[in-house]
Amino acid sequence: MESHHALDNLAVNPQVIVSMVLNAHEFFKEKKIDERYEKMALDLIRRYVSTEGLPREEDPFFAAALYMVTRHPWSYPNPLTKNAFATKLTMKESSIEWYTESIIDKLGFYVLHDNTQLPFFMDPQGIIASVVVSVVRTSVGEEVASSIISRNVDSPEYLTEKIVDQLCNTVKIVPAVFEQELYTLVRKKIDSESKRLFDQLNRS
Repeated sequence: MESHHALDNLAVNPQVIVSMVLNAHEFFKEKKIDERYEKMALDLIRRYVSTEGLPREEDPFFAAALYMVTRHPWSYPNPLTKNAFATKLTMKESSIEWYTESIIDKLGFYVLHDNTQLPFFMDPQGIIASVVVSVVRTSVGEEVASSIISRNVDSPEYLTEKIVDQLCNTVKIVPAVFEQELYTLVRKKIDSESKRLFDQLNRS
């Protein structure tokens, strides 16, 4: 018997995407979901179906998309657990869990945890991710330029701390509770951007 987790191996045409979004809208309407969350969830569903095709089960997939958009880092503190969320929608937690993991994997979401280990989901196409990338690129670019004229440049560790402090305490685009996990993400981006820029210089 084929797993309900499998995806239909079909070419994704626009009509399939439109149909899925319309079905999701009906689901959210029936569950009386707030319009602002519905819009974000519908966009997430559109993006996923555009690349991955049709899910085997629609309702748990729609619920997973809704669960993720209601747990944006800006929603902190948000004590609602996945189990409580599933109960509210009268669904199995395991089905929502599978589609949540699939969306994270296929669309490249970052998962941050608060001090009680509850997850919050950062969209790679969202405002927070865009600001993180922009600040890292600017900061690393300045350090690489400084390294050309002087050896007195900040270490990657210090630069990471400085950027995380900017994001959490100055700009306040990310709640400070996520500082430690944001540190890991920013450090990876610094290493990647540094390599890219130094490779450019070495090619010249």
